[in-house]
Amino acid sequence: MYAILRALAGVALRWFYRSIEVEGRDRIPRHGPILFVVNHPNALVDALLVGWVVPRRVLLTAKATLFRNPLAALLLRSVGVVPLRRVSDEKTPRDTIDPSRNEDTFLAVRQALQAERAVLIFPEGKSHDEPAMAPLRTGAARMALDAFGSGAAPTLAIVPIGLTFERKDAPRTRVLVQVGEPLSVQRWRSVEHPQPVEQLTHEIDARLRAVTLNYASAEEAARRIRLASTIAALMEERRPLGEADRGLGVDTTIARRLEELSTQLGGADPDLRSRAESVVERLEALERVAAVHGIRLEDIGIQLTVHAALRFTVREGWLLLLAGPVALWGRLNHLIPFRGAGWIAMRSIDSAADPAMRTVVAGAALVLIAYLAQSVVVGLLTTPLIAILYLASLPIAADVNFILSDRLRRAVQRARAFFLLYSKRDLREGLTAELALLRAEVLSLDDAFSAARVEADAQ
Repeated sequence: MYAILRALAGVALRWFYRSIEVEGRDRIPRHGPILFVVNHPNALVDALLVGWVVPRRVLLTAKATLFRNPLAALLLRSVGVVPLRRVSDEKTPRDTIDPSRNEDTFLAVRQALQAERAVLIFPEGKSHDEPAMAPLRTGAARMALDAFGSGAAPTLAIVPIGLTFERKDAPRTRVLVQVGEPLSVQRWRSVEHPQPVEQLTHEIDARLRAVTLNYASAEEAARRIRLASTIAALMEERRPLGEADRGLGVDTTIARRLEELSTQLGGADPDLRSRAESVVERLEALERVAAVHGIRLEDIGIQLTVHAALRFTVREGWLLLLAGPVALWGRLNHLIPFRGAGWIAMRSIDSAADPAMRTVVAGAALVLIAYLAQSVVVGLLTTPLIAILYLASLPIAADVNFILSDRLRRAVQRARAFFLLYSKRDLREGLTAELALLRAEVLSLDDAFSAARVEADAQ
């Protein structure tokens, strides 16, 4: 059941998100007990992502309220999910809450770790829409120390995983899964810690923040991430159409660098500070000009020759001619289940995580029903073998549809940029010159801040 649901989750996630990038997968130990600690911005999608990208089977923990539905409880237990009773979910006064309420969960986790399995926990204790991690609960630290202290898992490793979504509620956007540096509990416990639970929680928090983006407000997050994306586009060489899009990891790395510079900016030389503010204003102005004309910064440097235009037209035309019918069949075949999932997703939204979670879950269920119904009809009209081949063709057609749709969208954007820049020479020359100047200035500023940091550390 776990293997089947993991495979289905992978297909559903790949269809909903355009790109799922994984960094640091080699940091996951191949053997031995692991406690995965993960930030929790996107409800059930977070667990599906971790279960899909982690090569080992993972024991999941989930809030006990999910088990109140008998059908959900049956499904969750069938794949090895164990309930975790949170203080916030208890209906009794806080001072009368039973401290042993999670004994069975701790026992299940200890037994899993003793068997050298992997366990997933969200130490924030809840999914939320805030632009920064919530304060961590102590549950992950207590589980780790319990398993290690009891002798059940002497080689336990705590592995942080950070999930970053370009727009967690929007289909065909990017996701970044970053695996952080593992923490050996044995090595950590070799040093005296007066308050081990609190101090281990603090260490987990630090390692999770190293693989996540955290901002004071949604407005600050939106501006910093948009600026990071602009700089990434500014520095990127033009990609041939059809190559993979720039990974979200590039934008995230720049966003972290911007955070470092922002911290450093307060004590920086006034001239350096003024230069940085001027560059930010010019970057935002360049992005606005490009947006007004409906072009992307990545397309400013495209070739504007007739030969390049003909090559582009022939290549994309042949691709559309060959793959178009398959993509169209995939679109029509999945139209009803996808529309149904979208309708379910947009009903009574309480959180930004609801659309993705509901689309993935409802879409998977409706697609399976549609596949089953069509295969039965085909089997009745033809033969079982043809029905099986027909069934196997359906997800392939859906994949072709998504891939070709994304490529066609970029082709239209690039064609628009070509005609606009070809016909408006002044605009082309102005954008190209400003882009080159800003690229040089960004690199120069980064060098200047690095030099200032080295000088400050030396003093």
